[in-house]
Amino acid sequence: MYTLHKIYILALLSLFTASNSHADSISNSRRTAVVEAVERVQPSVVSLHVRYRERVSQLYQFRADPFWNFFSPFYHVVPQDRNRVSTGSGFVVDNKGYILTNSHVIGDPHSLQRITVSLPEPDGRTFEARYVASDINFDLAVLKVDEADIPVAPLGNSDDILVGEWALAVGNPFDLGPTVSIGVVSALDRDIPEPHGDYYYRDMIQTDAAINPGNSGGPLVNADGEVIGINSFIYTGGDYTIGSIGIGFAIPINTARSFLDEIRLHGQVRRSWTGIMALQDITPPLAEYLALDSIEGVLVVKIAIDSPAELAGLESGDVITAIGGEKIQDTDEAIDILRGLRVGEVATLDVVRHNEHYKLDLLIEKRPRHRMRR
Repeated sequence: MYTLHKIYILALLSLFTASNSHADSISNSRRTAVVEAVERVQPSVVSLHVRYRERVSQLYQFRADPFWNFFSPFYHVVPQDRNRVSTGSGFVVDNKGYILTNSHVIGDPHSLQRITVSLPEPDGRTFEARYVASDINFDLAVLKVDEADIPVAPLGNSDDILVGEWALAVGNPFDLGPTVSIGVVSALDRDIPEPHGDYYYRDMIQTDAAINPGNSGGPLVNADGEVIGINSFIYTGGDYTIGSIGIGFAIPINTARSFLDEIRLHGQVRRSWTGIMALQDITPPLAEYLALDSIEGVLVVKIAIDSPAELAGLESGDVITAIGGEKIQDTDEAIDILRGLRVGEVATLDVVRHNEHYKLDLLIEKRPRHRMRR
């Protein structure tokens, strides 16, 4: 009996050990790379609440004369100011308290009243942030909180992204609180031909990770938990009343790095200047007149004296066919690329002049107070 009893106990212990081993295996399998990526980045992702004043038009009805004009009221529009609160996302980029987000989340800096940022649980702290600067060319803004003891997001390299790799969108959609969605990097270097609001977007990361209102300004993260982009807007087939349909776009983090460098060094984004004052599209008759092979490119109409363009050797009458290796189709595209260049950058221009091809190095300078035209 003793032997049978001992065997029974050993069998129970064996079953218990096997059960625990199976439970451990399941628990370990749940801790995927995605879970670890979220744990790494989410503590640094903040929910933003921006309070601002906006001017609205209020319609009032008046009656000029209660006896003669009783049935003929007239209306008067009265402008009024009112408080509004918008929501969005952002993430802490360094231990000095700088927070990166979208410019469109902040809106007009002159109408700002208060910005609060909230860390996710279990931290849960809320701080008041101050606006530092925006770059409307790239739809980026930076805020700052006077608190050093906050988690910092690990920043990745958006030049080292693979189409098809995991992508996580982290943010505060619809003001629900910290939320994670998963997808893949769908495409790279997407140029959006039409403006979205006040912004033109170029070289964007496309993802099918769900991005919804409130996600703007939050990070797009890879499987290593590194920020590779800033979630900015979605495409919904023209109906922006619906949510994500799997086509979202993020600003590459390397674009944001140069913006942050400007802020840290100069406290603001310095306005760049090329000295190119006027450009013109190449029409078929103009292409024929200039003996060009195609209508691609833009004609330089006017440049400023002693400007970066003139110092680079650019002349009126030149045709710019590419900027920084990117082919130019029309004036809008050329202007969009040029205004995105930062002070100190060098852009190589591919130029056609009298049927000869040249490459000119254009050094971008800070915009002067007064400019002369040629």
